Amino acid sequence: MAVVVLFALHFSGKSGSEKSAAENVAEASTNLRIAYFNSDTVRENYELFKVEKVAMEAEMKTAEDRLVSEQQRFQKDVQEFQQRAEFLTITERESREQKLGKKQQELIQLEQQLTEQLQSKEADVNKRIFDNVEAFLKDYAKKNNFSYVVSYIPGGQIWYTNPALDISKDMLDALNAEYAKNKTAGK
Repeated sequence: MAVVVLFALHFSGKSGSEKSAAENVAEASTNLRIAYFNSDTVRENYELFKVEKVAMEAEMKTAEDRLVSEQQRFQKDVQEFQQRAEFLTITERESREQKLGKKQQELIQLEQQLTEQLQSKEADVNKRIFDNVEAFLKDYAKKNNFSYVVSYIPGGQIWYTNPALDISKDMLDALNAEYAKNKTAGK
């Protein structure tokens, strides 16, 4: 019988100590530990996220106000031109139309520039928040021997979670403490 097993192992290309992928998965899953955090809860209660959201909203309002002011100034110039157009010479009218056309292009460019600046700022903020969360989760998982930490979003891909595995509170306590420490240190 032992000869048959050795014969089968020899011709299957595996030594007795090699394991199949299924055996490796089965062995690893016996020690598998999973935790999750509720993304919505973290987004709503992470102080850094709340502060950055308010700052972004203020920057968006400032940019919007600037653009609206420039657009109103342009509309006023257009109206003045339309009221005076019949009293202008052809040359003056053409010159004024060119200036208005240039101003309109500048407004389009300003809108694009402001949009790009805000998108870039938002991407930077999101990356900083993501990096903070990821660094925390790596450390937390290592300290608590978790194989995986997943993000739960109601209505997302995960349909059921065991509340005993929810680390959202621990996560928020630690992230907010770190944010407060960095804020007082001026970082």
